[in-house]
Amino acid sequence: MGENIKLVEFIDEKGVTIHELASRMGLSPRTIKRYLKELEEKGLVESRDGLYLLTPVGVKFKKALEVVKSRKEASPYVVTDPFSGNIVPLSFKNYRQLLAIIENELVDKKILDEHVRKYLIEWVKTSIGDEYLVYLLENNIVKNVDDLKEYLSMILKTIEG
Repeated sequence: MGENIKLVEFIDEKGVTIHELASRMGLSPRTIKRYLKELEEKGLVESRDGLYLLTPVGVKFKKALEVVKSRKEASPYVVTDPFSGNIVPLSFKNYRQLLAIIENELVDKKILDEHVRKYLIEWVKTSIGDEYLVYLLENNIVKNVDDLKEYLSMILKTIEG
């Protein structure tokens, strides 16, 4: 997902036309149509009677953008080594910090992969409230730290710029 993801912010439950989106975003209808096709393939939008609406998954993603924008920090997530039970002297309170940990390889990838598979979902549900990431984790779409890095990069890029 790239620039097309910003379209989600301009689509609501009533639906919008390609021309309305083109006008709001300052892009050509042709570009908007291509972006919408990509979002349809991801299951975020659907077309009905010439209007584009968010799917239930798209609504979760739009809410995730709003939640991540508004929530600067959550309760800390303490990283432990799930294989030994030892605490790794590292915690994070938001997606930006988690992404920095991943990008800078501050924790062994095997440990983070295990957290993505088994433990992170609870923190995302209770502390962040990102229903879209919960959906991705529950449906094994985000299944490892590389998938998580891609998601975090995309959502942070969307809300920050």
